Amino acid sequence: MQLISAYLMVVLIWSSTPVAIQFSLTGLEFFTALSLRMWASAVLSLLLVAAFRQRLALSRQALVSYVAGSVGIYGAMMAVYWGAAYIPSGLISVIYGLAPMLAGALGYVWLKERELTPARIIALLIALCGLAVVVSARTSLDGLAWRGIAGALLSVIFFAVSAVWVKQANAGLHPVVQTSGTLWVSSLMYLITVPVFGFHWPETWQPQAIGAISYLVICGSLLAFVLYFYILRHLPTSRVTLITLMAPALAMLWGYILKDERLQLSTFAGALVLLSGLAMYQWHHGFDRFLRKIARGVTKKEQKSTTECP
Repeated sequence: MQLISAYLMVVLIWSSTPVAIQFSLTGLEFFTALSLRMWASAVLSLLLVAAFRQRLALSRQALVSYVAGSVGIYGAMMAVYWGAAYIPSGLISVIYGLAPMLAGALGYVWLKERELTPARIIALLIALCGLAVVVSARTSLDGLAWRGIAGALLSVIFFAVSAVWVKQANAGLHPVVQTSGTLWVSSLMYLITVPVFGFHWPETWQPQAIGAISYLVICGSLLAFVLYFYILRHLPTSRVTLITLMAPALAMLWGYILKDERLQLSTFAGALVLLSGLAMYQWHHGFDRFLRKIARGVTKKEQKSTTECP
């Protein structure tokens, strides 16, 4: 029951994260808004570690796990924050639905998780066709939409790599410790890259930005990542990343309610094809059995024709 509750909570928080990111950019440059969020999250995470009566592990395996997690917090967040200004928040979440497939493919190669089947390969092709429709629809409507799509795609890749790498590191850390260590490694990386992107403290703060950053610190970074690392310890990587398949519908709802975002018909159709491919990828067993029956039927026909030949 605890695992299910944690899973649903992460779905709820991550579905609202894209629109919260866009609100946090009100009057702020993307790197300033993001680094403030992560630095505040890292400091508060120490209080969380103390509250759970844990302490940060500094073994080699733990440090590797922190670095692996930071790929998802530094790399993925940098990409999605950069692209968030160019596409609707709901579309970001739809593109993030590719995460289960990427994680499954990486797990197949990296962790030897044999979950790629003929049905899943077909599902991947369907999803990519849907993504192609989404990309063509958005870029034809807005010349700068490619930046948002590219940022979201790059973010998904980093997210999937991070999930599989943390699983492979298998450090056995408490979720609170994993979260805090990952946030501190990520915060250090943000600090190092300040000269590259620049940090600009605003003269006036917009209430939307303050509220959104506060929500992202408390829920988006601390609560969500603690729950995420908790379920990652107990479920296969591809099942954990299924969260990104469940979140898009809610994300589009939040975007519609909070920002009056409306997807074009062609974009919506592409998103529907993409999510259909993702659904087939996750619930592939029936289709696999169907394909095996067809393959057996073809094999029997070939054998029969061979025996009938003089």
